[in-house]
Amino acid sequence: MRRWRKLNDEGVRLLQAGDVAGGRAALERAYRKAFGEDRASILVNLAAAADLAGDRVRAADLLTEALRLTGEASRAVVLASRADVLLGLERWDEAWQDVERGLVDAPPHAEAMLRNVRTGLLMVAGRLAEAEAEALATVELATRAAPDFVVHAYTNLAAIAEASGDADRAATYRRLVERPAGVRPIDPRWHESVNFNSQGAMLAASGDVASAASAFEAAYRATLGSDDTEALVCRAAVAGNLAGLAGLLGDGAEALRWNTEAVTLARAVIARVGDEYGTVDVLTSALIARAENLRHAARHAEALADLDDAVALAGSQPSIVAVRASVLAACGRFGEAAAEAHTALDLAYGSAPQLAAFVHTTLAEVAGATGDPAGSAEHLGLARDLAAATGDVGAQATAVLSLARLAYLDSANDRAAALYDEAENLVRATGNRRGLVVCLLGRAAVEVGSGRPREALALLDRAVEGLGDGATPVERIAIHQVQGAALETLEEYAAADERYDAAAGIGERAGLWHVVLGVAWWRADALIRWASTVDGDRRRELCERALDLALPAALAAEAVRQRFGHGPLRERWVALAAAPAIRSAFAAVSSLGDVELAAAYIDHIAGTVSLSPAEEQPLARGELVSLPPPPAAAEEEHLPYAASFVGGAGDDPAFPPVGFALPPRVRVDPALPSTLDGWIDIAERRYGFPVRSERAVASW
Repeated sequence: MRRWRKLNDEGVRLLQAGDVAGGRAALERAYRKAFGEDRASILVNLAAAADLAGDRVRAADLLTEALRLTGEASRAVVLASRADVLLGLERWDEAWQDVERGLVDAPPHAEAMLRNVRTGLLMVAGRLAEAEAEALATVELATRAAPDFVVHAYTNLAAIAEASGDADRAATYRRLVERPAGVRPIDPRWHESVNFNSQGAMLAASGDVASAASAFEAAYRATLGSDDTEALVCRAAVAGNLAGLAGLLGDGAEALRWNTEAVTLARAVIARVGDEYGTVDVLTSALIARAENLRHAARHAEALADLDDAVALAGSQPSIVAVRASVLAACGRFGEAAAEAHTALDLAYGSAPQLAAFVHTTLAEVAGATGDPAGSAEHLGLARDLAAATGDVGAQATAVLSLARLAYLDSANDRAAALYDEAENLVRATGNRRGLVVCLLGRAAVEVGSGRPREALALLDRAVEGLGDGATPVERIAIHQVQGAALETLEEYAAADERYDAAAGIGERAGLWHVVLGVAWWRADALIRWASTVDGDRRRELCERALDLALPAALAAEAVRQRFGHGPLRERWVALAAAPAIRSAFAAVSSLGDVELAAAYIDHIAGTVSLSPAEEQPLARGELVSLPPPPAAAEEEHLPYAASFVGGAGDDPAFPPVGFALPPRVRVDPALPSTLDGWIDIAERRYGFPVRSERAVASW
């Protein structure tokens, strides 16, 4: 070997090892010993050393000198190298000229390098569609002829997707940067598990749930007893499928257990070998599925944390945004839920139509919770039609169940019963045992509304048995509320009140502030009805208990308006969502004949309404649920359950937005506390957020 070539190879080795100074010294010695065209290849390597040292101007000069010495066979490689350096120097016109000259007769390896530079030039020019086409062509070429440029091409594609606002594709390309050769195949010794898992997936898709379960269990057993990485890869995938099957059958606790195993196993694989086996997708799916199950269990903060982890792995995929919207709605963060759901709907119609029905169901929940049953029914009708069109029987059943609930809340008992018949047929087709229990709960509510409370209680006994220990907080609240309504119809008022109290306790422990408010005014109305059946001290005692429930709940519900900006939208919230609690509070005050408190409460309400609503433009229904996000709550030594829960989720549902002060207290004499002041203090302590400021103004 010639002496210059040996020194050149040594210089390249040192550069690759990170020794730039040593590499440059060896290359300079090689240059001095070489002559003519031999010096051209050394100059290209010296240019690389200069580029690594941060001296791109020197690198460009060296490559210009190399071009004068190189022969035709190597010219494209030198042009590609100089174009790359000129791109970094932002000498784009010169770089473009080099690329065009080099591509005339470039061999495949040089062509891949030149196309990579042209991609960069197109990106700089903002011609992203052309840049993407160039990068894709580079991937195809580099895969065949220049594997070392595949990663560069995927890096460009990730940047192009990011610049185009497509976070999902950007995340996909970033994963390919880490694993350009694709998913590593599983060793044959684990093919038994792989085959059983594939068989289970096909059986589940065909609706044969029992056979699918057997196949998944066989796939899982085939990996037990081994800590081999590939065994964990297979087991994580199977655990995710078993979680999905458990969810399909309505076993939330079992689904959550399998979700957690899938997450744990997938994280273990990624910690060992990264994403060689495509395990990031398995982990992302498991986190999304676990978030859904945590939502059902009212563990909302954990669900949102899982979704944050999923976004960090895969970007804002439509499924992640859709599930986040549903979690936000479930914990009463309706404004955020609506905004997220509308984003999810746009994404679904654009690239994931199978999610549209689920998102419409979330929007229906938001509309219903904010006083818009007509809007809720509209979204549910869309959800039912979309689910039917895509063959998603489970989503169709969910929409019909919710429509049935709206019907009985509107006292349309015959329509509700017909919808429950439809829902039950759909649920039976899915094999979801829990769905059948939800039908029983709904039918029990219809029986109460139809004046058949004993039949309702019998249905509820069956529902309780069917749910067992796995009932979610929302399901347990529903059972207690319907039991209370049935017992009240039977004039068993004390037992009914115990059921309502139990429902409130479950809501408090689960942090469902919006549900607790609703139960409070419902229970207060029941106490007033009970009071109407007795006389004397017992009557007054019941009315006082009703007042203790209704007035703080009404004050808190009305205070949620602080999430709105000033104007008619605030009043719309009170008119549609807080009105039942306010009516209940007035009924409780009236039942006690407390004229002074009634006057103070009227002053309080009058001090918060718009004086000229007719002058304002009407608002679209969608604006009602677009609540502005409140600021983070200030730290306190102790927060009651509502504030503790919502603060833990990063939101206080009734804290005023930054820039808006709490309204003052309204008094006949601002210097003297009114009879309502004590109730405001109780509401703030009980629900954990401020209702009024300490400032007071005179009533008018």
